[in-house]
Amino acid sequence: MKSEEFVSLKQLAETIGLDRSNTRKYVLKLGIKPHKRRTPDSRNQLTLAVTKDEAERIISERETKGFTSSAKIVESDTGVFYVIQLVPELDPRRIKLGFALDLSERLAQHKTAAPTATILKSWPCKRAWELTAMDSLSCSNCGLIMNEVFESHDLNALLRRGDEFFALLPDPAKKQELSEHSPYRKTNVAEQVGPPDAQKVAPR
Repeated sequence: MKSEEFVSLKQLAETIGLDRSNTRKYVLKLGIKPHKRRTPDSRNQLTLAVTKDEAERIISERETKGFTSSAKIVESDTGVFYVIQLVPELDPRRIKLGFALDLSERLAQHKTAAPTATILKSWPCKRAWELTAMDSLSCSNCGLIMNEVFESHDLNALLRRGDEFFALLPDPAKKQELSEHSPYRKTNVAEQVGPPDAQKVAPR
């Protein structure tokens, strides 16, 4: 089948109002096994996807149970960006770059296939920064093997680029301050400054 006939779990997650991790669990619970395909939104990389028919069934199932996108469940947007050596004793240049909410859990997952995998370094990171961070760290003396696995010819330089990149970014756990004109504010300007009488100058 052509990639256009598949819907990535990322796209499906946005449609049904779940994060990607819970979307995968939900899909498996329905007895649907995701396929590895290249989709228009996966930057030509293999990603988990379902067929359009499967996607329509999943969406219908959510709607039948009364769930909407307003009930979106998001575990967290803040985690870490990591550099993991997959087989340091055989090829120390082979590394895995990526984002994880729980680095210990992610390392344990990699150890099932690569028992000697080792964390080289990690930085606090937002999920939305992952691809930009990956591009920044791998931009020089680094070749893509597949998906998020690279061969770095200068690990020290790659780690320095990581330090420099994340030094420019804000604390990922810090929330963006809202403008007084933002509709997201819970209180309006009038409530903040108080009633008009409170602004009058007291008589001398």
